[in-house]
Amino acid sequence: MPFKILVIDDEIHDRDNTISGLPALLESAGYEVATTADSETAYDLVFEYKPDLIVLDLFFDHQDIDGIEICKAIRLEDDRTPIILITAIYTETEDVLDGFKAGADDYVRRPCDNREILARIRANLPPAIVEVDDRICIDFNNRRVCVKDDQEWQEVYLQPLLFKLLQVLVLNAGRMMESTRLKDRVWENEDLSDDALAVFIWRLREKLEPDPHHPIYIETIRGVGYRFNGRPTRAGQGTPQRRNPC
Repeated sequence: MPFKILVIDDEIHDRDNTISGLPALLESAGYEVATTADSETAYDLVFEYKPDLIVLDLFFDHQDIDGIEICKAIRLEDDRTPIILITAIYTETEDVLDGFKAGADDYVRRPCDNREILARIRANLPPAIVEVDDRICIDFNNRRVCVKDDQEWQEVYLQPLLFKLLQVLVLNAGRMMESTRLKDRVWENEDLSDDALAVFIWRLREKLEPDPHHPIYIETIRGVGYRFNGRPTRAGQGTPQRRNPC
């Protein structure tokens, strides 16, 4: 499934501004894109759309809320989603530093080519293909999963919801994910019980774990949620001569 990008910029719909062409460029690169020019509704949209990365304008003309305030508000609830600030050519260094203090991960200074923003997005998103402990290989773009069994890579089929569940867990590796948040990220507006979630977790363990009864990757945090304990790395890192199993 494609990564979801949210662009928050007051000039996103202004055809005379270069930024207006960014959504089309991102879509042609394979991303899913949502946009808003309204700083007041941006915060709610972040948690409705659940993007994998946010492109955020620093200044909003004739609006009461600026990018720093939006960034701070997002970081109170979400400390993982990358945020790239878009600044003006005359932006003071202190404004950029304030953006980093508010929780931004990167910035691009206007005027700029949208291809530079695309490059920054790619640099701040997880790699399209990751390996976990030389046992699991995941291709996020093509929705493929391979598992090493007796030194041989075998592709395993995951239903769409199972793949989405794995993606959320892996992209939050090492972080405890509350059951409520996990269900919200995967099933969105559907009402799913904790028992039903446990069934999906078990199915995922059956596909990935050496011993599903004694899982080493998907840990249950009793009464709270789950945590993915593997260490995802860019596929082939450290082994440039080996063909990618996915």
